[in-house]
Amino acid sequence: MTDISGRWAGRLTSRPLADVDETIDALTKEERAACVVEWLGRAAAERRASDAFQVIESALASVDADPVLRSLGTRAIDDELRHAEICRLVAERYAGHALEAPKRLSLEAPAHAEAPARLRPALHVIGQCAINETTATAYLEACLASARGPLVRGALRELLSDDVDHARIGWAFLVSLTPEAKRAIEPFLVPMVRAHVRTWRKPSPPRPSARLSEHGALDPKAIDEAVVESVRALIVPGLDAVGIESAGLRGWLDAGACS
Repeated sequence: MTDISGRWAGRLTSRPLADVDETIDALTKEERAACVVEWLGRAAAERRASDAFQVIESALASVDADPVLRSLGTRAIDDELRHAEICRLVAERYAGHALEAPKRLSLEAPAHAEAPARLRPALHVIGQCAINETTATAYLEACLASARGPLVRGALRELLSDDVDHARIGWAFLVSLTPEAKRAIEPFLVPMVRAHVRTWRKPSPPRPSARLSEHGALDPKAIDEAVVESVRALIVPGLDAVGIESAGLRGWLDAGACS
């Protein structure tokens, strides 16, 4: 077993990753190479997510958020670094040899230029946590439902368990807002979700076989379905539950703009 739990402090879970996975050994050379690309890409994305949570840490501090939320935001920076290492280790297993960490991706945090400065920290928290991390959990659940090998299933469970907590930061933050603050956020929901969906629809590398879904590499159609369903079945009802008007977002969905 490859145990990486001791390299990061303050973890809620510490499950070792499987060293032996016969489903990987059964893949063709081309399929394994595609899985390397998939998991290294994830490693880079998770590393960038750590940078995104540095923005969230600052945003939560600037609005004097509940100390528990601020602690979770800080921990998320570390979680995402750990995720990046998990994904690199998975890619390394498919490659069959040591791999360097992928090149660090640049982070372009949303400017929210149309919003008043006082509202931007809240929009950052909502966008990254309540929206993006909620979709990430739906995406990882879809990956896990298709995954077969013990290595990938173990890795996906680790990522999913943390991302659920990351999403909770956003929803708990929304609950804490005043009615006035909630009303101020409402006009920005559709633009935020539209941009969010667009980022998930970036082109992905060609899949050499349908078997790759068993190794965490969903095809673009399955990814899109998970993203749209997360908006419709999780984000919109979540906004309703915390007292934020979502009629504009529902209208956008019903008009087929998300399809």
